[in-house]
Amino acid sequence: MTARAAERAGADFVLALNAGRFRAMGGSSPASILPIRNTNEFVAGFGRTEILPSTKLPVFFGACTFDPQLDIDRFLDRIIGWGFSGVTNFPSVIHIDDYRRSLLEKSGLGYAREIELLVKAAKRGLITIAYTRTQSEARRMVEAGAEAICINFNLNREIESGSHPSISLSELAARTSAVARVAQSIDKSVICLLGGGPITKPVELLDICRETGIQGFIGGSSLDRVPLEMSVLEVTSGFKTVHLLREKVDLLERQLQLSGFRHGIIAQSSIMKRVLETARRLAGNPNPVLVWGEAGSGKRRIASLIHAFSDRKHTKATLFHCRQGPAIDTVGALFGAEGAENRRRQLSLLEAASDSTLLLMHVNQLPRDGQERLADYLETGSFTPLNGVSVVRSNAQIIATATVARGAGLESVLCPRLLAFLVGLDIELPPLPNRLEDLPQLIQHFTVEAKGDSNAQTLIIEKSAFLALAGHHWPGNLRELRQIVNRLVTLKDTHIVGDVLKPLLNAVSPPPRPTAAFSEREWIIEGLKRNRLHRGKTARSLGLSRKTLYNKIKKLRILE
Repeated sequence: MTARAAERAGADFVLALNAGRFRAMGGSSPASILPIRNTNEFVAGFGRTEILPSTKLPVFFGACTFDPQLDIDRFLDRIIGWGFSGVTNFPSVIHIDDYRRSLLEKSGLGYAREIELLVKAAKRGLITIAYTRTQSEARRMVEAGAEAICINFNLNREIESGSHPSISLSELAARTSAVARVAQSIDKSVICLLGGGPITKPVELLDICRETGIQGFIGGSSLDRVPLEMSVLEVTSGFKTVHLLREKVDLLERQLQLSGFRHGIIAQSSIMKRVLETARRLAGNPNPVLVWGEAGSGKRRIASLIHAFSDRKHTKATLFHCRQGPAIDTVGALFGAEGAENRRRQLSLLEAASDSTLLLMHVNQLPRDGQERLADYLETGSFTPLNGVSVVRSNAQIIATATVARGAGLESVLCPRLLAFLVGLDIELPPLPNRLEDLPQLIQHFTVEAKGDSNAQTLIIEKSAFLALAGHHWPGNLRELRQIVNRLVTLKDTHIVGDVLKPLLNAVSPPPRPTAAFSEREWIIEGLKRNRLHRGKTARSLGLSRKTLYNKIKKLRILE
């Protein structure tokens, strides 16, 4: 039943092990190393009569080499004749305590005999999976030609009894990674699998896979202890489809990012991903939206993106820049103005943009009267032209932007009444220093823009240059970064170092006072904070390999 359910759920192969049979009989995995049955006859019995006829999957024979009278060559010929596709060394001496294992080793029945079993099996065309526990065992097996290793530190815990695992998930990840590294340093093509242990849920496997890079999982009681076929189907499906779920999440994230990329928006950082999510949410209704942030932070692009997400995306949005000047040029243009005698009334932008969207740039520059009039429109859907008395209606959607200084709030630039209508319908764009994870992609994006070639060679930012970028205060935000990139693409050398970059930073934006650039330690600590101590994400955001990051954390004593 387990074999059939596992095949339907997408398992790649089945192992016929005495431990699994003991569990099905109500026992436990440790029974597999006790001399209570002739293991090889036991496995041959249920493997041939129950598993092989029930599945088209490859079936591995769990062979025991403890028997001094076992003729390995003859026994392997019998395994092939029965129809098994592969062999694994189970039960293994790696599951026996050191004292008893030493007795078997002295008698010639230890790990070397298990290696001999798998070497001879491979010569006969059988697939082999080698159970290993330590780095030295993995080294011996891979050097002997094992195609795959199963890293197994202990027999499966009894889930029903609530017993605590003898090894934690974090320890499992660290030890698994160490063994896999040794194996792949000898043969990069060797397949590293994880066997059993404290893993009982697919999400736990996903975490271990991320940390260690293992390529598969051999489930014991995690799969076969569940008594009903449907339960086996569901659990196995979970383990098998972990990578599919991860790919689905990645695809959704990429789709969300691509929605912004079409408008020149980079959203690799978590803070910018939240901005895009909020933009999509607010675009789903006709309410006004306010996008605010520092100068050069990309407010116009986000405003355009909200229109592109909205139900009015098929209409052309009207763009208006609010600038300081005579009321007739700003308030009059927005709300219209009654003409003098025998002159027609000036048509308003709100009327022209009815049934569409009005992108109102720099609404903070509207005079107080203009902001009050805009608040009236948001409240009633109507307005009175400048110098007029008649009421005009419009259903234009307002998407506005406002520029605020670093550290300031909207109350510093908007009148209270207008602000009240926009609270909860606003999107705050982060300054560039708060989204440093986006720097590599932003630089590539601006490089393509500057060269006008989507295949333009990427600028390679060396560590010293990245430290300078991370330590810069960026008063001009994205606009300033674009100016920097426009200068960098004119250089012959695409490898950018700190000594080349610093003069450009000072020329574009001389700091108001001397500021110390990040030290390497501060740089890494800042990256860890932004990524909530997730080392893999931190390494990617800093442009380092995970190994390099680990070495620097240790060298700089960051986590001590």
